[in-house]
Amino acid sequence: MAEKSEKGKILRYRITILRTITQIMSFILIFGGVFGFASTLIVLPIMAPAGNPYTTVIGAWQLMELMLTAAIFPFLALAIILIGSITLGRTFCAWVCPFGFISDIVSYIGKKKWVPRKTNQSLFKFSVYVALFFLFIDFSIAYNQAIGRSIYSYFGEFYREPSSIIEPSTILFSLLFWYFYWGLYPQNLEALRNLINYSPFFWFRIIVLVLAIFINYYIPRWWCRWVCPLGGLMGIGAKYKLLKVYVDPKTCLGSQCGKCTRICPMGINVLDYVGRNIDNPLCTTCLMCLDICPYNAIKVKI
Repeated sequence: MAEKSEKGKILRYRITILRTITQIMSFILIFGGVFGFASTLIVLPIMAPAGNPYTTVIGAWQLMELMLTAAIFPFLALAIILIGSITLGRTFCAWVCPFGFISDIVSYIGKKKWVPRKTNQSLFKFSVYVALFFLFIDFSIAYNQAIGRSIYSYFGEFYREPSSIIEPSTILFSLLFWYFYWGLYPQNLEALRNLINYSPFFWFRIIVLVLAIFINYYIPRWWCRWVCPLGGLMGIGAKYKLLKVYVDPKTCLGSQCGKCTRICPMGINVLDYVGRNIDNPLCTTCLMCLDICPYNAIKVKI
């Protein structure tokens, strides 16, 4: 009986298990240089740092910023963001993005707090404003470079990737990677005292990283929901994506069950979409709602 019960759980959560395996494999491949994999020219609609020598791909947002701040129009990066958002929506956020994977690990062991629906949706708009803010900076740098009047000096070390000042995967896998690679971490008590002399920008980024990771303990994927500039951009187009998640009104019990809403890592009230497609800009097609539904009311269609 116990064996049948375990088998039943595996079958019930088969998509979540598949997604977790995909996240692990993606993480290994994205940082495959550690295992001797060669770097490629693959660009994905995820946040993947350009400054780590062991990455095999580059994030579309990072490529877009690097090209814009060099006064080169980022056709490829924008095409990948646009095509990705209107075909699969934010699916790469749930299945491939390395920081999304880390966020999920923390939230799995955390104590989930429910954020009111209106607050959750309103805070999503903040990620759109974050995206527009950094795009404004990127285009300003691009324009001034194009007319031969560089403003790089105004942005210090962030002149090529302005958003890297708040981007967790870049802080974790680029800033801290080089920090430890070059042995800049305190190796004795005297060096530990000198930490206070580090740049304010360094400490600001460390605080951002700590918050980005550990608030997931209470609010799953909070950074992905409300701050990520790429998520904000792709969320706009995701409303029209070809890959749909549909809630069947014939089999859904609505508020009598509500398991789908309680498990959603993006805080979406799935029951708002009974009888129609989930076109919420926060939806990452993680399909945890499909796995948890005991009545098979949630379906994937194109």
